[in-house]
Formats: sequence, structure tokens, C-alpha cells
Amino acid sequence: MNIDPVCNAALDPHRAAARVEYAGQSYWFCSEACHKAFTREPHRYVRDVRAEPAKSTASAETSFDGNEA
Repeated sequence: MNIDPVCNAALDPHRAAARVEYAGQSYWFCSEACHKAFTREPHRYVRDVRAEPAKSTASAETSFDGNEA
């Protein structure tokens, strides 16, 4: 089980709505809303990481600024 960094929900990564690579770590999300919140402001949800764009592997790619690509 993994924890959604936005809402703190426990989730199975195989059933996650989206996944993001950020600062060398993978983060999974329970919903597209949590995924978008994270990609807009990843530093708000993750501590002690260098600032770099989040790389999404969601079904709809989202750019770092939260707009659909």
C-alpha cells in the first residue's frame, strides 16, 4: 500500500488514478483531483526534495503547471 501525498488516503498503486515521478520518487494518487493538486504545487506535499518538474504517467498527461498537454 502507498499513501496519496495530497489527501493521505491509503491506496493500491495498481488501482491508482495517476502516478507522478518527482525528485527521484514515485507518488500515486487516488483521484485526478489529487494528481492535479500535486502537479500544481508538489513542494507543498513533499518535504526535503529539490525543486524539479513532476513527470506524470496519468492517462491524460498533465504539464507541471496543471494544464493538460
